[in-house]
Amino acid sequence: MAGLKKALYIWLIRVVSWLTHFKPSARVIYVMSFADNLDFIRQLNKRVSGRLTVYYLPSARAGGLQLAADGVATRAFQDSLRFVLTGIPVFTRAADLYLDNYYAFTAGLYRHRQQRVVQLWHAGGAIKAFGWGDPQTARRSPADQRRFQAVYNHITDFVVGSEKMGRVFAESYHVPESRMRVLGYPRSDRYRQTPWVERTRAAIYAQYPDLAAKNVILYAPTYRAGVRFDLPADFGQLKLAANQRLIVKLHPHLQDQARALQARYPDLITVVPDFSTDELLTVTQTLISDYSSVIFDYALLPNCQKMVFYVFDWQSFTRDVGLQADFKTWAPGPLVTNVAALNRELAQTPQALPLTKFNQLWNTRNDGHATKRTLAYFYQK
Repeated sequence: MAGLKKALYIWLIRVVSWLTHFKPSARVIYVMSFADNLDFIRQLNKRVSGRLTVYYLPSARAGGLQLAADGVATRAFQDSLRFVLTGIPVFTRAADLYLDNYYAFTAGLYRHRQQRVVQLWHAGGAIKAFGWGDPQTARRSPADQRRFQAVYNHITDFVVGSEKMGRVFAESYHVPESRMRVLGYPRSDRYRQTPWVERTRAAIYAQYPDLAAKNVILYAPTYRAGVRFDLPADFGQLKLAANQRLIVKLHPHLQDQARALQARYPDLITVVPDFSTDELLTVTQTLISDYSSVIFDYALLPNCQKMVFYVFDWQSFTRDVGLQADFKTWAPGPLVTNVAALNRELAQTPQALPLTKFNQLWNTRNDGHATKRTLAYFYQK
């Protein structure tokens, strides 16, 4: 029944889109599910002289309100019959459509000849498999697979920070590499901008002054399906030095679970709800991750000293979600599967990581000027 509803929804979008595609407009649309690319959106609005409208999902409401306060036209939306009848005609006629995520409804859009559909992904690199690399995709119905490919085929331009990421998209989406634009990942610019880093760091220390004298260890695990995150039974054996502070930052949807973990391990875990993972990276000396793309951002910061990959569910995650086949060859830190090994890594003094090869591979054009290059590419003066 769910599959039939999806098919009918896409069919309705296709009909409305075809009926309204005959009169292209100069409108530029940005579809936002992550509110962490606001600086680029503001600059885009200036470049296109106010022709921009940002459609934001409920998950990005806070960012939508910020943009509205800055004078950017915004609209809240989510999949619905109302969106099909009022939003799809606007999307279909638009000159440019920017996407920061996979949006299933785009499978039904009819793209007029001049329209550009630009993907500005929400991550600078990839550890997890996705698209056709996801083991779950092969298990989906032929109708689902055709819908997935229709979404991928609709994108005309993929903005990426490296040729490596471009190859990952081409292979994962079964699209030609000629669609890849190695311009840099606009969201990464701030990590290369000293004023933003210093301002963010000062704000964190002002609210949490005790962190300034600590060796901050940030544990930022990736989002796992099922909206649930459980630590292994041996996590209580984690040992921290007197000068170390462990901050756990879960996915925004799991904040209640983060507080529950803190209550369970009050002597180990600190929760900092007032600042995002991106912001906390600026005061982090050691990053504990697993399969999260946060490592690509952290590698750009001057305070990046140590990364440890705590992959306690390696076998099940590889089987059910999938990982990039070469992950182990370029991971910028050790992979550990239990707390005993994690303790040994945390006991070692952090030192500046040799990240030159890693950044050459994944952050090639993420030099702080990606926004400028991207806007210049699409809107030549």
